[in-house]
Amino acid sequence: MTTRGWFWVTIGMGMLGCSAIQTVPDDPAAVENLAPFQILNAWVDGDSLRSVVQHSGGCDAHTFSLRTTSPMLKSLPPKQPVAWEHRSNDPCRAMVVDTISASVAHLRGTPRGVTILLLDQWEPELPYTYP
Repeated sequence: MTTRGWFWVTIGMGMLGCSAIQTVPDDPAAVENLAPFQILNAWVDGDSLRSVVQHSGGCDAHTFSLRTTSPMLKSLPPKQPVAWEHRSNDPCRAMVVDTISASVAHLRGTPRGVTILLLDQWEPELPYTYP
């Protein structure tokens, strides 16, 4: 077999060994508890991100948590994509409006200055300024 033939055999064998990585959550029930909601307003207040949200419910507890959705973007100023996660098993259908907040102090992209928060489901960028 020629060198070119061995090259293609090697490439083909390498591709056969590749497989897609599938991520399985540690707790499948946690994914099932995600509940829809709408952001009505969002702003940064000191070291906290605050949002007014609307969701269905009224009978049971609702938990909102803030998570990063990807690594910080290396821009000037740095930008951090974030999203609220809403968890609930509330079967009621009343429309509830809540104000939620979470600390963003751990999201400082520079020692001093500003980091832009890119909140999922909210179009305007949210500047987070700190000393």
